[in-house]
Amino acid sequence: MTDANNHADSWDEPDFRQMFESLPNQFIVVDPQRRVLAATDSFLAATGKHRDAILGRDILLVFPDNPEDPAANGTTVLRESIERVLATRETDILPIQRYDIELSDGSYEERYWQPLNAPVFDTDGTITCILHGAEDVTAQVLAK
Repeated sequence: MTDANNHADSWDEPDFRQMFESLPNQFIVVDPQRRVLAATDSFLAATGKHRDAILGRDILLVFPDNPEDPAANGTTVLRESIERVLATRETDILPIQRYDIELSDGSYEERYWQPLNAPVFDTDGTITCILHGAEDVTAQVLAK
């Protein structure tokens, strides 16, 4: 077990960033002000975004509501969920949510997601960031 502990201690931040970015699931990390800090390659592929275009930007501006859908409320639901996580300090698991994705040509593609937001704490118990998971369940929803 000592070798495992020594090896774990030798990991540095870039290794964890690379490991996070390589996760097969769709995750994005935002700070308490909703600025994007990191995203998995899977999340970027699912949303058609490029890492350099989203880092440091407000997630609600990176993923706006579809302006052609008057019922679109994805940004409101996401903002409220992040606010709940900050207030309750607990993971917020949301029901399946329609949240269309803006394509490179400016049009929107209908998409459905199973989202969750989880707080990440520092050693003092302060929330340093929020892990946003969003499983793309579009195929399952449209198959019904």
